[in-house]
Amino acid sequence: MKNIVALLIILCLFLGISSTLQAQDEKRNKDFYGTVEAGYFWGLSTNGDYISYPSEGWNPYGKSLRFGFGYFINPYFSTGIGFGADRYENSGSNTFPLFIDIRGYLKDSKNTPYIFFDAGNSLKFSEAQEKGFLLDAGLGYKFFVSERFCLLGSLGYNYKHFPEWYWYSEDTSPTPDPGTYKWAYLNRHSLTFNLGILF
Repeated sequence: MKNIVALLIILCLFLGISSTLQAQDEKRNKDFYGTVEAGYFWGLSTNGDYISYPSEGWNPYGKSLRFGFGYFINPYFSTGIGFGADRYENSGSNTFPLFIDIRGYLKDSKNTPYIFFDAGNSLKFSEAQEKGFLLDAGLGYKFFVSERFCLLGSLGYNYKHFPEWYWYSEDTSPTPDPGTYKWAYLNRHSLTFNLGILF
């Protein structure tokens, strides 16, 4: 827990410095930047070797809060890293993704469409979290609502693979043989809607 708090403090300091350095930059498509994005996941399907959705009564939504910082390699391309918390309902999974974020921008201007691609893994700090691989991709728009306040909006796709989601036995007897237990994997596919700010 202390490591998470220290990481968040360092991230906030970095974002504050980046914001100060860029205060006079009209277009913002250069140097360092930071983001904070909240997301909503609409589940398309969940499947694995133990259970599959959708089914009757399936609640397909999820939510996320992610922090990122990156660098504009040029006005049309940026790369960075991100960290956050994602919650997937059905299967009821909490994750802490750490990922690489790549973005491509259509124009070198304050307001511009962009595409994004994220890839990474979720960290597991306790039994309350699930580990697993993730991919995100989609389209977004970066736009300033005031001289210094920039919003981000995006629509995309999220894929999550949980390699060890459920520990189960194929032995259906009242006292299953311990040797028959194994891990089940789970795959989750979702549409994502994100809204955030850029520093």
